[in-house]
Amino acid sequence: MINVSIVIPHHNGKKLLLDCVDSIYRNITTKDFEIIVVDNMSNDFSADDVKAKFPSINLLKAESNLGYSGGCNFGAKQAKGKYIIFLNNDTFHTKNWVEELVSFLEKNPQVGAAQPKLLNAVNKDTFDYAGGAGGFIDKYCFPFVRGRLFNTLEKDSNQYNNPKKIFWASGAAFIIRRHLLEELNYFDNIYFAYMEEIDLCWRLQSLGWSVWYVPSSLVYHYGKQTIKENSFNSHYFNHRNSWVLFIKNSQSFERGSLILKRYILDEMAAIYSIFTFDFNRLLAIFTSHLWLIYNFRTLYNIRKNNHLRNSAIDSIYENSIAMDYFFKGKKYFSQIID
Repeated sequence: MINVSIVIPHHNGKKLLLDCVDSIYRNITTKDFEIIVVDNMSNDFSADDVKAKFPSINLLKAESNLGYSGGCNFGAKQAKGKYIIFLNNDTFHTKNWVEELVSFLEKNPQVGAAQPKLLNAVNKDTFDYAGGAGGFIDKYCFPFVRGRLFNTLEKDSNQYNNPKKIFWASGAAFIIRRHLLEELNYFDNIYFAYMEEIDLCWRLQSLGWSVWYVPSSLVYHYGKQTIKENSFNSHYFNHRNSWVLFIKNSQSFERGSLILKRYILDEMAAIYSIFTFDFNRLLAIFTSHLWLIYNFRTLYNIRKNNHLRNSAIDSIYENSIAMDYFFKGKKYFSQIID
């Protein structure tokens, strides 16, 4: 019987995938698991090479690049495990990291999903940009994590070594009960890349389940390997998907004032991009706004059909993380939330 299915969406990067799969086999003790690699139209034959070295993996080949959300969905629908772990291909792992996540869910039946402690694969004493010690979100749908606010990364000095309820688990590595994933109808494909896991965790909590951080499970993450840091695509998907998340899930727009404030924050980011000569970000903000206008009807329908939106969730930060960070000088999570 398969207890855990590890789903890895992949697009190019032979060494990354080889190292990732090898690390899984070296650090897992349970035998009741499967590895599913979803190849999103790689052009470097990396997935075939990994299959040749590790013939026991289940290699699925998509006919187009489905992105993170689509690739994960493709793999999850073939999964046999009671639990599904979604894992980036640019991770390596520590002993029993899978078992610690599974054990936590087994002992806590009210928990629907959980993530490990995520540290940077290069600077191993520093929290990872993508997930750190668990994710949170403010009412404008700007995500932030324990261990990282914007570009300020904290050293890991055991300050986040207790399990904690969080708002979202990082897509770099997290576990979810398969029946809940099916009930939620998997990831929303509109995101393609970035923030789809936040949307999933938001919907999960709307069903009454909680999301937790499990520090006894440790994973290292390189990050920014598929979509490069500070590239146009990186900024575009971040800004666009933050708006999608906001429009789809925000409980109230406060008679439109929240939308206006959210737009002003984007304009402030655009002005900051001009002063810092970050023209990739500037163009990405402008392009994301054009996408929102062009897809207005689609977004309207997504919000209208989101029947989970009005469920009470008490862990959304009611201030602006951007204002706290850039104008109030709050650079660390402990200054934001106790």
